[in-house]
Amino acid sequence: MESTWKLVHVGIPVRDLDKAIEDYKSLGVASFKPEYLIDSSNFGEYLVYGKTPDPAVKTRVAIGEVGPLGIELLQPVQGKTVHREFLESVGTGIGHIAYAVEDLEAEIAKLVEKGFPVILSFTSKGEERRRGVYIDTRSKFSNLIIELIQAR
Repeated sequence: MESTWKLVHVGIPVRDLDKAIEDYKSLGVASFKPEYLIDSSNFGEYLVYGKTPDPAVKTRVAIGEVGPLGIELLQPVQGKTVHREFLESVGTGIGHIAYAVEDLEAEIAKLVEKGFPVILSFTSKGEERRRGVYIDTRSKFSNLIIELIQAR
């Protein structure tokens, strides 16, 4: 792993976001920010396997912490995305690990050169630079995807 990568969170696709939040809270060590909705139609660019999803991807999301670990719970609501794919093929579990990086495009290039393709890419409206990507490392890392996010 590159020494400049900073752990942000682990992403966990779930079938029922409300139940998952309650389950984590029952541990007595979890806290969550208010839920929000990822709607791919609200992004400047949102590509799943290189294509704009149709219908738009909609995913309910809750960001939280369990002790010192950041977690992102993701419940697919509409459209084809890697989170739904993960639930259908594997079930609930850790689907990705997210890292903030200083130079997103340089890190993407290194991983693509090593044979790991970009499977999800997103850019905010009004911006030209990507804000984040999912890199498909499942073939080497126990069905795990790496998310890289441009550090601010």
